[in-house]
Amino acid sequence: LISGGYIPNDGNIETMQRPWQVPNGIVAEADRKPHAVHQTFMDRIRNNTTTPFALMVYEVVRAIENEIEDECKARVETFESPLANKKLNSWEEYAHRMKNDAVVGSPMEILLQFLEVWYVALRIVVQSWEEEQQLVWLWLIFHDGLHKHGWYGPRLEES
Repeated sequence: LISGGYIPNDGNIETMQRPWQVPNGIVAEADRKPHAVHQTFMDRIRNNTTTPFALMVYEVVRAIENEIEDECKARVETFESPLANKKLNSWEEYAHRMKNDAVVGSPMEILLQFLEVWYVALRIVVQSWEEEQQLVWLWLIFHDGLHKHGWYGPRLEES
């Protein structure tokens, strides 16, 4: 709480160790600025300083986006990655809106649903300063985010 900006009234605050192991290479607590979480993550991507797990999640998201871009080109539709948007939950909102506009049961609808799940996973990574790997794995397992459908293109199959 204190590292997040909470100032207790009496200075007597009980602390506990994290019940999980913190991955190596995460953003140091002293360097965490909540208003800059998006920029910090994108800078770490550009500088290749993310944790391997965070990089893997990001690369899967980008591979899914590339598949969607290819599908859209074939249909003369447009897809623009929302990852530049600092409002992190706008990522999955964008995929959700596009999914609702897609033909029910179509490969595009399924791919957008898959992307929505992975956008949430990436948001968890970014918001947790790359700490919450176990939570991301659970999210992906519970929401079938690790299931690859055979019709996905070669880039997604390789990720």
